[in-house]
Amino acid sequence: MSGYLRSEIVAALKKNNALFVVGAGVSMSATNGNSVASWNGLLEAGIERCVDLRRSLAGDWARACRDDMNSPEPADKLDVAQRITSELKGLPGNHYGKWLKDTVGQLKVSSPGIVQVLSGFKAPILTTNYDSLIEEVSGRDVATWKDFPLLQEEIQEPGKYVLHLHGHWKRPDSVIFGYKSYAEAIGEQSSQALLRSLMAVKSIVFVGFGAGLADPNFSSLGTWVASVLGESGTAPVVLVRDEELVRAEKRYTQLGYNVISYGSEYEDLEIYLADLLADSRELDDSIRIQFDWDTLTPMLMRLHRRIEKEFKPDFIVAMSGPGNVAPAYCLAHSSSDPPLLTAVTFPKRPHRSPSCIKFRDVAQSGGWAHHESTRWDVFLPNLISHFPKGARVLIFDDRAVGGRVQREVSKILAGYGYEVRRAALIVHPDCKDEVDFYEQVVVGDFGFPWGGKYGRNDPPAS
Repeated sequence: MSGYLRSEIVAALKKNNALFVVGAGVSMSATNGNSVASWNGLLEAGIERCVDLRRSLAGDWARACRDDMNSPEPADKLDVAQRITSELKGLPGNHYGKWLKDTVGQLKVSSPGIVQVLSGFKAPILTTNYDSLIEEVSGRDVATWKDFPLLQEEIQEPGKYVLHLHGHWKRPDSVIFGYKSYAEAIGEQSSQALLRSLMAVKSIVFVGFGAGLADPNFSSLGTWVASVLGESGTAPVVLVRDEELVRAEKRYTQLGYNVISYGSEYEDLEIYLADLLADSRELDDSIRIQFDWDTLTPMLMRLHRRIEKEFKPDFIVAMSGPGNVAPAYCLAHSSSDPPLLTAVTFPKRPHRSPSCIKFRDVAQSGGWAHHESTRWDVFLPNLISHFPKGARVLIFDDRAVGGRVQREVSKILAGYGYEVRRAALIVHPDCKDEVDFYEQVVVGDFGFPWGGKYGRNDPPAS
């Protein structure tokens, strides 16, 4: 990937001078690949509905539609969309609106991670999708290209609306599906002028379009954006997979677009965006962040993917009882199923508790390793000394605030001849460079469903 282009995006995000244009790939990710979230899937659903309503269309009409639907040319897909639109609107009973409601209107979020990340940016979100998935996760309201006052409001204070460039299913009259509706939208002067001015001064990041070669929404919008920007110094950026990079560069460089690869897999897009968010976010120690399960689940999945891509541990060492939550979740999704060993951790007190003393005596007689910090007594199971030399071990905790305990345990494990890496769900900026895998940097106070920044319980209010 281009480090320079990425740095330009981060700089624009920090200045609140960027916007995201979201395509069908985001809806596919959020719905775990629901076919209706894709263009071909929606076209197929439209063909089936037309045939169901008019059996005479089952022969040549349906075959011709499917042939054009599978064409690599976006114009052919738009022609199919127009045929579907004409058939459904030509029947009495609002069948076009009913079909939109029964297809994209029924899409629900099953994997919210990528939408959560997009919603975390303080930037306008524009989309060519017709569904309500971004609104479902972000809590933003719908604004279509026909809602000029709402467009103005979102541009002035981003974060309240999702701008649907090609309409929304609840507003069938706003949905740009066939070529006739494209012509209508382009002819709407006030909204078009506002969008042109917005896109001329903001850094545009296209997300979820891939190479865009067979997406008629991207093809039409992309040509329009290129004509708006001309030789602007804020060239749009399209995020694509590694295998799409060369093909996309050939097509879009001549249109005035830059192309960045976000990784080899579709799942890497969410991680790439999460890293952009982390690098562009201002750390604030004045507020307490309370993480809930809906937020933590996608974070844990991303952390798991980061670890799986770079380091497959032979075994994992969790640092405490509450700290088991993060590694246990990731372990449940691991393809290699490494064993999880848990350190037994006692809070350090002026005088050790009877339980701690008893456990210390048993652990010492059993050959357990022991580390004593200023705040914790940490006992490591004697099993850790029996893995072969060179084994890969991951020290995994829910949080790394000071990082001192992880650091000392790393030394103990390295002493056995193991290759040691460290992971934590949340890290403090002072120790983030020591932790190999983490999901979010937090400078202030925070809480998990199972405990807070300082351990099993939050410190008493002062």
